[in-house]
Amino acid sequence: MNKKEKILICGILPPPNFGHSMMYKMLMDSKFVDEFDIIFLNMKFWSYKQHKKVTIDKLLKLIKYYLQYVFILIFKRPDYVLYNMSFYKMPFLKDFLFCFTANIFRCKFIVHDLGQYLSELYENSSPFMKKLVLWFVGHIEASIIMGENVRKVYEGFVPQERLIVVPGSSHDTADLVVEPLSTEKKKELGVKVLYFSYLSVSKGIWTGLEAAKKVVEKNKEVSFIFAGPVESAELEEKISEYIKKHKLEANIDIVGYIEGEYERTQYFRNCDMFIFPTHRDVFGIVLLHAMAESKPLIASKEGTIPEIVDDGKTGLLFPKGDYLSLSENILILANGADLRNQMGRAGRQKYLDKYSPEVYGQHMISAIKQICSICLKNFKK
Repeated sequence: MNKKEKILICGILPPPNFGHSMMYKMLMDSKFVDEFDIIFLNMKFWSYKQHKKVTIDKLLKLIKYYLQYVFILIFKRPDYVLYNMSFYKMPFLKDFLFCFTANIFRCKFIVHDLGQYLSELYENSSPFMKKLVLWFVGHIEASIIMGENVRKVYEGFVPQERLIVVPGSSHDTADLVVEPLSTEKKKELGVKVLYFSYLSVSKGIWTGLEAAKKVVEKNKEVSFIFAGPVESAELEEKISEYIKKHKLEANIDIVGYIEGEYERTQYFRNCDMFIFPTHRDVFGIVLLHAMAESKPLIASKEGTIPEIVDDGKTGLLFPKGDYLSLSENILILANGADLRNQMGRAGRQKYLDKYSPEVYGQHMISAIKQICSICLKNFKK
């Protein structure tokens, strides 16, 4: 019987429920865990309120997780470390430490890149930091990336054959039984548009609001729900002032952070279309939630999103930041129930074919086996 490769996964599991944590939960619920000998180090640094801040709590967690990491490397001797990162500047020193330590113990280090910001990190770094980045990419075995569009980010850093594409995934909620979403509006408007993401400038909240204003000027029967945590109290106040200034209270609801899968599904099932006007993103897992619920998509051309949304088939794409194009696309779908249904069905089928948890587990199995094969060939050389 062949020995299973032992893999230490450094990732995060819910709570909180967000893209990275849910993907690792699906991975651990898939056949991936039967194919390999898995150790999971659950490193919970991330939170909506403090994800861009260095805090005492995070530093204490770093010490705790690093000691656990070293213990596993010494006493459990994994063959590979699968390490979750996004090449952001702030946490890179932590990532470097974990990679450097794996190399000391001669454990092969695989980056699970859930971002696309390697070249950006390098270009915006000091000369010393650039040396660290180059050492880092020179000592990883491979990088699992989320789409073909990410390959160009690695040019000059990692050979293309060491880049393995594995798209993201989301749970299939089609069979989840939920109560209809109740609304506080005095009247139920005709067509409902959902924005479900972080309410921040980088995620395109202003693009969405400006588009909503243009749409309502032409069709007052279209309503909008913006769901998600707000980036700051200052932004929350500006959004509220904008809605009041343009008298959009009857057409726009800001509902805040939606935590659970049940509640999230209520919102997706309640809408007629889903918009994702992000300015900065690599993949947009939230798009898969909408596809699983057979909703047509309208999304910006950013990151690997054009690989998810088939323009004209499962949804419509527009240049990021172009709120006029977004508003025009919303009106096209608002005036076309048959088109919405057609796109929703096509999106559902694409979700089943490419983005379901079962498919994701198989893709990750294939990716790790491919990386093992590359490592074996290099060892024989």
